[in-house]
Amino acid sequence: MTEIFAVSLLEDSAFEVCKPAMLAMVPETTRQKFTLFARSNDAQRSLLGELLVRHLISEIKGTKLPEHPFTTGEKGKPAPEGYHGVHFNISHSGRWVVVALSSDRVGVDVEKMRKVPEGVAHRFFSEAENTMLQNASDDAQKADIFFTLWTLKESFLKAIGKGLTKSLNSFTIIKTGNQEYLLTNDPEAEDFHLQVFELEEGYKLAACATGKQFCEEVKILDIKELTGF
Repeated sequence: MTEIFAVSLLEDSAFEVCKPAMLAMVPETTRQKFTLFARSNDAQRSLLGELLVRHLISEIKGTKLPEHPFTTGEKGKPAPEGYHGVHFNISHSGRWVVVALSSDRVGVDVEKMRKVPEGVAHRFFSEAENTMLQNASDDAQKADIFFTLWTLKESFLKAIGKGLTKSLNSFTIIKTGNQEYLLTNDPEAEDFHLQVFELEEGYKLAACATGKQFCEEVKILDIKELTGF
């Protein structure tokens, strides 16, 4: 089963008050990484993502997650060392931080919608996907299609742990039904399944996993549930 969890960013003033206690809950390597962010919101997204993952794994295992840092794969995908059968992936955009937690290989992507970057679509989408965009009836539908496809494609790349080292136009997303999509034209995609989720108007959220079972909706957590304060 793949489950999706989300937490929203705190206001800047509230984050500054909570920041010292939140930093005390993560390993030293995370605290060092925190100092490298130039913008407060970026730092908060990174910190909330790790706190959310640690909270979820602790809930599953019934024990506090050790304070050692997560291991990373060849392309930097994090993993909880020593916790077999637990896979996670983190994404953030705008005011949302999202985590996919699964017993299977998993990837997740959330995007705040904006004006469609036409050049990006022409460069990174397959011919069939660009045809879907060109057939949109108006700009709103075009944005809906673009960001649905983008989050689905990103979630697959993150699930296989390759990120943008694999070309986005080397595979195609096709729509097979109402909010149902399929990966095609790539042998690596054979065992993966896709799911889109509702989060908030103006956002797109999608997940990809080797398991077929997905939760029905996103579970939104409060910052108090992660920190206890």
